[in-house]
Amino acid sequence: MKLRSIALISIAAMISCGAGSTNQESVQQDTNHSGMSKGKTLFVANCNQCHKLNEKTIGPALVGTMQRWNNDTPRVTRFIKNSAEAISLGDARAKQVYDENNQSPMPAMTHLTDNDVIELIDYINKGVE
Repeated sequence: MKLRSIALISIAAMISCGAGSTNQESVQQDTNHSGMSKGKTLFVANCNQCHKLNEKTIGPALVGTMQRWNNDTPRVTRFIKNSAEAISLGDARAKQVYDENNQSPMPAMTHLTDNDVIELIDYINKGVE
């Protein structure tokens, strides 16, 4: 039952943040021409609706993410791609992020490749908006 609730909340969050858009790829391509780094382009297309780098909005501030996750890139990648799955697998940090953010799971970002997530992390680590 709890997993079903997480899934329903994920769907609602996805709709409100625009992550369910089928036009995601064209958004990334459209913003890429302006000279932004790939990480910033991905951030604007996928994260900017719910996150800022240096302040909490719908989701947590992202600067310092890797330190808070003990520089564990595979865990961060799993969380970004599917937070509900990370929570259901018992990841304590994923559960903590979920609890700290009104138990609102991050929409699944399964369309991102592992390399896309690395580009996002690199952009976030620079901490410049």
